[in-house]
Amino acid sequence: MFGALSFTSPLILTALAALPVIWLLLRATPPAPKQERFPAFIILRQLKTSEETPDRTPWWLLLMRLVLTALIILGLSGPVLNAPAPSERNGPIVLIVDDTWPASQQWSLRRDVMRATAAEAGQSGRQIFLAPTAPQTSPPEIEPMTGEALREAEATIAPKAFTADREGALQTIKNLDRYFSESTSPEIRWLSDGVATEGDADFANALAAIGDLVVYVDATAPKYILRRSDDTNSTLKFNVNRLKPGLESEIELIAIARDGRELGRASSTLAADDVEIETIIDIPLALINDLASVRIANVSSAGTLYLADARDRRSLIGLVAQPESRANNLLSGNHYIRQALDQHAAFLEGGIRELVESDASVIILDDVGRLRANEEEALISWIERGGVLIRFAGPVLAEAAQDRTPQLTPVELRGGGRAFGGALTWDTPQRLDAFVPDSPFAGLDAPSDVLVRRQVLAEPGGETTLRTWARLEDGTPLVTGERQGAGAVALFHVTATPEWSDLPISGLFVEMLKRLTFLSSLGPDSIEEGANRLYAPYRLLDGEGRLVRPDETAKALTEAELAMLPTPVREPGFYGAPDSPLALNAVGPQTEFKPLSLPGKTILPYEATPPLSLTPPIILAALLLLVVDGVLALVMSGKLSLRPIAAVVIFSAISTIMFMPYAASAQPLDPDVDPVAIDAALSTRLAYVITDDPAIDQLSEQGIAALSRELVRRTAIEPAPPAAINLDTDDLSVYSFLYWPIAPGAEPPSDEALVNIENFMRFGGLLLIDTRDDERSVGAGTTPEGEALQRILSELNIPPLTPLDHDHVLARSFYLLDTLPGRMNNNPVWVEADSTGSNDGVTALIIGGRDWAGAWATDNFGRPARPMGAGGPRAREMAYRAGVNIVMVAYTGNYKSDQVHTPILLERLGQ
Repeated sequence: MFGALSFTSPLILTALAALPVIWLLLRATPPAPKQERFPAFIILRQLKTSEETPDRTPWWLLLMRLVLTALIILGLSGPVLNAPAPSERNGPIVLIVDDTWPASQQWSLRRDVMRATAAEAGQSGRQIFLAPTAPQTSPPEIEPMTGEALREAEATIAPKAFTADREGALQTIKNLDRYFSESTSPEIRWLSDGVATEGDADFANALAAIGDLVVYVDATAPKYILRRSDDTNSTLKFNVNRLKPGLESEIELIAIARDGRELGRASSTLAADDVEIETIIDIPLALINDLASVRIANVSSAGTLYLADARDRRSLIGLVAQPESRANNLLSGNHYIRQALDQHAAFLEGGIRELVESDASVIILDDVGRLRANEEEALISWIERGGVLIRFAGPVLAEAAQDRTPQLTPVELRGGGRAFGGALTWDTPQRLDAFVPDSPFAGLDAPSDVLVRRQVLAEPGGETTLRTWARLEDGTPLVTGERQGAGAVALFHVTATPEWSDLPISGLFVEMLKRLTFLSSLGPDSIEEGANRLYAPYRLLDGEGRLVRPDETAKALTEAELAMLPTPVREPGFYGAPDSPLALNAVGPQTEFKPLSLPGKTILPYEATPPLSLTPPIILAALLLLVVDGVLALVMSGKLSLRPIAAVVIFSAISTIMFMPYAASAQPLDPDVDPVAIDAALSTRLAYVITDDPAIDQLSEQGIAALSRELVRRTAIEPAPPAAINLDTDDLSVYSFLYWPIAPGAEPPSDEALVNIENFMRFGGLLLIDTRDDERSVGAGTTPEGEALQRILSELNIPPLTPLDHDHVLARSFYLLDTLPGRMNNNPVWVEADSTGSNDGVTALIIGGRDWAGAWATDNFGRPARPMGAGGPRAREMAYRAGVNIVMVAYTGNYKSDQVHTPILLERLGQ
């Protein structure tokens, strides 16, 4: 050992003693032979009678050959840099490795220690026993291995998505007694993950009783864990925990959608003395429902990844608006429903027809008796498409059941209701019975302090028994439900207020409503199968936080099993359908995350510099010297001239010098591509021009985003979120559609922006200019937006325009329309008068004032952002169709126009 340098085969170094002998052998070189002509007189004349002696090898060549020989000897001796110090012990080594998700955050440090142990065992010939601590379904028997076998095992062992099962590892180690004896007691090296588990002290004491124990821990590297906390209506809250205080750290969370795109980021600073911080990711409702996972940036671990599933989606719940007489919060069932689901859903109030036409996935009717015929038909159609209808009883529903059972109830009802505990009754208030296994509420605990004082009774019979999801102790139904098409109907036989029962003021009420709203995500199959439904593994989580495909050993789990901590038979990951999976995370609220503390034990930090073998570079240097020696030998023997070698060296040097300036000067001619342009080129995006008015820009963004969603729903075009365009700086060549709202008083763009727009239209882009003044532009009068448009067009090189007619391809590209309606339809829409000369016969410019973005725009809850003019929802639908036609022309050209004119073309061809 020389400092940090050691040799795996030091005896080979004795060959260096032969260098003087080699020097003596190499120093003499016979003269080079000469070629002579054979004529006799010439030979006789050149005969010499003096004695010749052999020439000597030049000293510098002799020195190079000695260095070459020394390098070969050093390379064969196996030099190692930073090799571990040889242990004074000669017994076996037991290597305990915490191959868990906390260890994955600095897994390379464990691999370095395993490599060092393998090198040490290779030098001393000691046996090694490798014992991982991550739980396994069937732990294999541990066999002794050599240092080379440990090197191979080190390359295959990887962290698992579990916490350590050190008690199980201890039992395995105790089974190694047959390999140990008093004279060969083992040396135990525990490569810990630094996280405490139950019984660590007992585990360490038991190991110390078997042999000499050394525990490796992370000295400075931080460890993190990510947990979900309560969220509000529009935010996601997460708690980031650090194992122990350290330096001030910047924590960044990244939210990822199911299709892999990034939904949002949030950063926070963890102070040096803090170990926990709360971080909020503020994203809209629609994006929350696309959420697949949230991770800590730049940390690879299953413990720093949160898997979001269908239960994390925030349902849009429709509530029927109640009259002012019931507006008092404490008397309103809607108040208790909101209080129960406020953390898990967004709400929309309105009439039944409005709720059905909205994007609500759940509609709750609080004490609604009779339904009108058109409302019933609309609700039935909505339920069969996948909606969940939840009804609550009350005096109105009980009165309606006097004549006949109201529409859309799961079971037949008795009129009038049933009271408990009154002066004229003989029954006492009833408690809840346990939930049956095939109920959506299976697994919930029925609290004993929830009493029911009044209810609406169901007609007894087989159907009532089958459709009862919750019942009272006397067997009467509390909640009934049934599947209808792709949706479901559920009825609480009590009110949503505490008037009839204590259920609305209990925690059970929250869980029951969560289960029912969750049916809209899981689908109707979960209603029939209940708690016994199995969810097949879809993607499983490894220790480094990667989602991988399950193998044949992965098992399907029930919802109750997915709520437990992960084990080898319950691997963390996604289960169920890809569009609405359930998630089992590697960590949960009850997962302990505290630093490992073992007072009195030998603690060592992981080494940051692993052993490095110097044999390859030394052997490579020796081979290069051998090639040089061969070339010099050929030169000195006269078989190779120095001139070609010198010419090659000089030519290479001159070429390098000549081409270096050209390579440097070529760099500015190949600038970096704008990342925004790259993203737009790789994904389809509709774009809009930003103005100096934030309100207009927000409406444009909402409108184009809503149109993009409609395109995904109706056509084969699947646009990404819209792009905001700055005409002066952004590259328009990667876009096909550009919406330009004209603000009052807008000035003409700069010359660079005008050239950008003209090139956009010239090379295939479609520009939609919207003055949004259709309702204010009457007769010959002009509006501020119209005046601004005139100033812009006076600077822009555009072709002649003509009013749009119903035969234009814009009216036939997808839907058959007479015009392109928006929020208003008073004045004509202008397009190119003659577009046959460019852009494949497709207009590059559309000008109107119909406020198309205002007609398309919706807020974060899917509600229209601006009211329509005459026509209501039907007019908005026509505006969406106009937008679809415009975008289809922008992306597909005149293919539909060719189809429209096919009969005329065939007639001209005589067919």
